[in-house]
Amino acid sequence: MTSTSRAVTRVFFALVPPVPLRLTLGELARGVAQRAHGRPVPADNLHATLAFIGAWPVSALAQLYAIGAQLDAAPSRVALDVLGSFRRAGVAWIGASVVPVEVLEVVGKLGDALSGIGVAQDERPFRLHLTLARKCRDAFPQQTIGPFAWDVGDVALMRSDTRPEGARYAVLARW
Repeated sequence: MTSTSRAVTRVFFALVPPVPLRLTLGELARGVAQRAHGRPVPADNLHATLAFIGAWPVSALAQLYAIGAQLDAAPSRVALDVLGSFRRAGVAWIGASVVPVEVLEVVGKLGDALSGIGVAQDERPFRLHLTLARKCRDAFPQQTIGPFAWDVGDVALMRSDTRPEGARYAVLARW
């Protein structure tokens, strides 16, 4: 792209675990990937997507910052207590069997705000999960684990950079 006004970046809103939990889940990801014959997600990339946006003009990022700044949500505690896989997508994940109402409210607010600026939203019910492994050749049977407690206190706008070794994610802003 030759013009900054035409430049786009891939973005999404997410919950990002604190570093100690990401490191613990990164270790779990290596074991899960081995059992599912997949590629582990690096600990630095672990997150729970709340709203996927996709390609977005860099010149219009202010709209997304404004949405994030207007989020008003209470902190919550998530219990990551189930492992499973999305066979068709070839991923193994860890998730919450019960999603706190506070997280569901944030997902609803983000969906409403993004729809208001023309961003189509996923019609499927929200399932709080963090992808642990990609390109899994085998399904990972659903099972209980942990739980791993996660005190959620903020929402992040993230950027996805595609590289030959896989996507890398960076936090653009937190609220």
